[in-house]
Amino acid sequence: MRQSTSLSKVLALLLLVVVIVTPSCQAGFWGSGGGPTDGEIGQQSNNEQPPLDNQQESGIKAPTAKLDYKLTLKRPYYYNGTIPFWKMSSDIIKADEFIRLAPSIPGARGWVWSERPNNYNEWQAEVTFRVTGSHMHGGRGLAFWYTKEAMGNGPIFGAADKWDGLGIWLDSANPRTHTPTTMALLNDGTLAFASRTDPQGYIIGSCQINYRNTGNVPAHLRVTYIAKTLTVMLDPMGDGKDYRTCIQKTGINLPTGYYFGFSAASHNPADDHDLLSFETWQLNPPVKVQNSKRPMEEEMIQQGDEFKELNEEQKRKIEEAEYQVRRMREAAEGDEVRSETMATLASVFDTQRRVLEDIQIMQMQIEALGAPSPENLLLGNYEKKTTTGGGSTDNKESL
Repeated sequence: MRQSTSLSKVLALLLLVVVIVTPSCQAGFWGSGGGPTDGEIGQQSNNEQPPLDNQQESGIKAPTAKLDYKLTLKRPYYYNGTIPFWKMSSDIIKADEFIRLAPSIPGARGWVWSERPNNYNEWQAEVTFRVTGSHMHGGRGLAFWYTKEAMGNGPIFGAADKWDGLGIWLDSANPRTHTPTTMALLNDGTLAFASRTDPQGYIIGSCQINYRNTGNVPAHLRVTYIAKTLTVMLDPMGDGKDYRTCIQKTGINLPTGYYFGFSAASHNPADDHDLLSFETWQLNPPVKVQNSKRPMEEEMIQQGDEFKELNEEQKRKIEEAEYQVRRMREAAEGDEVRSETMATLASVFDTQRRVLEDIQIMQMQIEALGAPSPENLLLGNYEKKTTTGGGSTDNKESL
């Protein structure tokens, strides 16, 4: 009896432990309360930029990424028929909505290449493209390049062989699987994959994600290089919001000073290969150092900030002053100016009238002394006095 009672107590104690421990296990490991689910982890890795490591004590935080417009290609593409900071092959078709690197013509090929090298240790490139065709299987594909030199025409997806750097091939005509395959390869400039070397032994990663014939939504390619880790992601139909990891490889050395490029080629059967945009981002840019301010500069800045935030009383006074200025301007252009002008003219007329009256009085005074009137003076009815010798003689003329 005592053994059964002890056993019951042990079982009750174990049951209590299970009840206490179970909620924490569900929240911390399998539940949704303590951490992200598998979907949330995938969403964070797809949509969030890498965290920053170079934040300073000053409280100024650098942005996670900074767009380099000189290494970016997007609409509107052209200026005077060229793409600023980029060069392109002569065979591409320049449209307003896209750049067709290789049309659906067997043997067609084309490329675009940045004229400026990449000077960032950590970077991210995002490419928007479209591959369409009427056949069941693809007609070759496209390639993303990061190479020591910009290459010309060649047999590797429209670009030259024996490149030095990174090549990411988007092969829509894989002869083994007949499924679009994305693969990454490194070359030191000595390997000729088009003629002798089998690329299978040099592929550092690959995946099979169908990016062909995605309808009205273009496909997106994201290539990230950070902390010597290369990550390639694809979003075939999510419009850049549903990336899936294709390749991730650590220990990859990609020097600065290399050039970005994108090329395409069509075989038989052929596809249309369109490039819609190419954006380059600097990851973990350095913090912008804020120099110490000059004397009184902080106070002036604060006053400027205060001035930008006017209260209602200040706004009312400004509106009242503006109203007074408008009223004075309208008055100056209205009846008051015309009244003042009329008063001035009346004063001038009165002055002239007084001058004429004074002249008439002077004339009457002269006539009283024997001078001819203006009428007789004009007609010549007056006597001329001439002086001869010691006296004078009066001569009278009449007409």
